[in-house]
Amino acid sequence: MISWVLLASALYCAGAPLPQSTTALLDAGRALKGQMRGQAPFRREAARMGAVRAFRACSKETLEPGERALCALRAGELLCAASLDEPGLKALIEGAQSAPSTWSHRSRLAAGEALITQGRYAEASRFLEAIKGAGVPSCLSEAARVLRGVSLKGRGEDDAAARLWREVAEGGLTPRARIDAFELWGRELLSSGDVEGAAGVLHLCREKMSAAAFEATAQGRYVRARLRRSTLANSIRRAMCSRSK
Repeated sequence: MISWVLLASALYCAGAPLPQSTTALLDAGRALKGQMRGQAPFRREAARMGAVRAFRACSKETLEPGERALCALRAGELLCAASLDEPGLKALIEGAQSAPSTWSHRSRLAAGEALITQGRYAEASRFLEAIKGAGVPSCLSEAARVLRGVSLKGRGEDDAAARLWREVAEGGLTPRARIDAFELWGRELLSSGDVEGAAGVLHLCREKMSAAAFEATAQGRYVRARLRRSTLANSIRRAMCSRSK
């Protein structure tokens, strides 16, 4: 009840007049989103709803397809983060239906993830399958394939999911998607009792990602952090300890 009271109050407080130009609307949305950090629940939700209003207004007013998809994506992300799943998904789908751009592909990816969260695996798979082809950055197409594996597993197609994760892990181009795929592939083996197979996947992950991990770049730092925090490694250690008792 308290959360709904806070949300209702936030909606009321978010009703201040908005700027008229699309640039000012986008800037207002970003500023309000930034104001959410470190705030008490009431102020955080007021800023959230203000940001959503600004982004939604921008997505309806702008004539630039990429900007329309960006604003719809940001509104959808904020709504989904507040567990307002249906309006959040609606905004993400609107962004995905904009003319093809990096932001429309990102909206489609986020919509697929939201559908998975809701257990709507078949719909998610259809959304994610479309993120491919010329003009789609490899970081997005590979992330979509990883998530599509999650949707396949949700439908009970475990072998197909594992094959997809293995393909991305071994042949992908982007470290983030490859590490995600290695982790999911290894966990799938572990869930079937194949501890040695999961350990082999972890070893392969460290071997394949070693060059990226040595880079003195933000990407290198990211890879090193992911390898240190590997949930697969922790799960394997727990499984081995349980087996030795």
